[in-house]
Amino acid sequence: MSALDLPPGIGLVGTPLGTFGAPRRARRAAAIALTAVVALGAITWLLVSRHPFRRGASTQVVMPIAFAAFAGLGFVVRRARVAITRDGVRWGWAMLGFHQPASRIATAHVYRDGIALEARRGSWWFIAARDWERFDVLVRHLRRADLPIRDHPVKAPLRARLQSYGRFLDLLLLGSVAGAVAMMLWAM
Repeated sequence: MSALDLPPGIGLVGTPLGTFGAPRRARRAAAIALTAVVALGAITWLLVSRHPFRRGASTQVVMPIAFAAFAGLGFVVRRARVAITRDGVRWGWAMLGFHQPASRIATAHVYRDGIALEARRGSWWFIAARDWERFDVLVRHLRRADLPIRDHPVKAPLRARLQSYGRFLDLLLLGSVAGAVAMMLWAM
């Protein structure tokens, strides 16, 4: 069967109704943090190479790699996308992602600050409004996917908000830059 044989309005299984990314500002901040950490790490290595046998030189060589790994993690996670499809919700990238099938979603709880996808079995997913562009459109596409939805005019409960990684990721990026600066200053 080809795509042309489908009745109108049904659509292809897995065809996204909407795809959403992290806010442009958050993506830009992650890219700047990664660039800064790599540049500061290179400067640190240059400074350490002048006096490689000083006390603490091994730490000054290894720590920039750890900070670059943290900043790289932040950069990659900020490039992930959420896709709302008729067969569920997907989070991830083109080659790797996680899928919550519509058959496993008992209820999608829509709060002022996010969406909690209640699974029939397993853990809940929380999609924070501050972590994704066009959150109002995301909610509209969730309604179009014919998932059972319950609206709540309040903020999400703490157990759901703790799953939001946005603030932690921003602090991780900031800490990586601060750590890279500290390593460079220590190596001077």
